[in-house]
Amino acid sequence: MKDRPAYRFLYLLYALGVLHLLGLTVLEAYRAYTYRQEAARIEAENAEIAARISLLEEELAHAADPAYREALARRLGYVRKDEVLYARPDH
Repeated sequence: MKDRPAYRFLYLLYALGVLHLLGLTVLEAYRAYTYRQEAARIEAENAEIAARISLLEEELAHAADPAYREALARRLGYVRKDEVLYARPDH
């Protein structure tokens, strides 16, 4: 007994549906994988930014200290009015 053409069409339709479902499953797995990678990258970036913020807040707290400001100005080469700057030649 041969399969009728209608059953062949239904088998083909079923096979295409299974392939489509398999493709969607693979696509969703890939999306989940890339989402996890992106989330990990963003969390690492957030940690880096939080560390930078804490350093800047610490520097801001030091900026209120007159001794820190004077040391910073001296590192930039500034001197007071009554001081004499002695420059050494570079070797």
